[in-house]
Amino acid sequence: MNSASNRPGNGLNVSSSSSVRADSGTGRNASRSGTAKRRDRRRGAAASRRRTLPSYRAAPGKQINILVALDALTVNGVPVQRAALAQRVGIGAATVGDCMAFLADVGLLAAGRGQYTITEQGRKFTEAWRRDRARARLVLHPLLSTHWSAAAATDLLADGPLPQEELARLLRAGLPGVPMRGQYMVEWLDIALIVERDAERLLVRLPTANTPPPQLPDLQKQEEQDQEEAEGQQEQASSLSESSHAGHIEAQRAERAAPLLGMSRPEIQGLPDARYSAFLEGILQTLHALTPGT
Repeated sequence: MNSASNRPGNGLNVSSSSSVRADSGTGRNASRSGTAKRRDRRRGAAASRRRTLPSYRAAPGKQINILVALDALTVNGVPVQRAALAQRVGIGAATVGDCMAFLADVGLLAAGRGQYTITEQGRKFTEAWRRDRARARLVLHPLLSTHWSAAAATDLLADGPLPQEELARLLRAGLPGVPMRGQYMVEWLDIALIVERDAERLLVRLPTANTPPPQLPDLQKQEEQDQEEAEGQQEQASSLSESSHAGHIEAQRAERAAPLLGMSRPEIQGLPDARYSAFLEGILQTLHALTPGT
């Protein structure tokens, strides 16, 4: 009545069973590994299609200021640290960091771990923004046209204008965050000429059919115009300087010509010492006569 576990045959069966279990476990691990890879691929694809919205922490104008500061701090393409950028703009580092995902998705900058690099398109936009904001909007138009919000807004406004708050709500539908993110998304679309807002900023519509498509200006012609304006300002400044100098000379001449006790300044300076002393004495006596209390 020995235990069945002592039988040689059962020992082989146990070993075989263990081997089967091990092989089964390996199969399950392989299956899990394949599932994890497929899940990671799906997540990666979803990330590439993600619907980002602007940060609610800063209005679009302030976000553009962050981008302008990034351009100003960039030297030889070296990434700018978040803390330095926050200090330059005068806002918190957390606010700067929260703004970067949307700006990076639009293509205005490249975001790293706590550091940022402006892109070529971002540099063109910031340079235009500092000089001519109408031109900057034209530069921004093709960038934001590829953002998911441009196609969504076009579909939502296809049947006519919508209240700004309604369009903001629809753009934010299904996305996390506060309602202000949708509002800022509408403002960005307006800046990029994707949509138009009325004068009271109550209704949003698509650009009218007779509105010409945005065209980038002739940059060479613009630079020539800027050069002409600079030269004109320089000539004007030079003319004002010459006029001021001429006025100063004229004042000196008038001062020399003004008589003092019937004598001009050159005549007084040419007096002999004895007559010059007498002349000064005459001035003192005249002053005493005008101030009898002294």
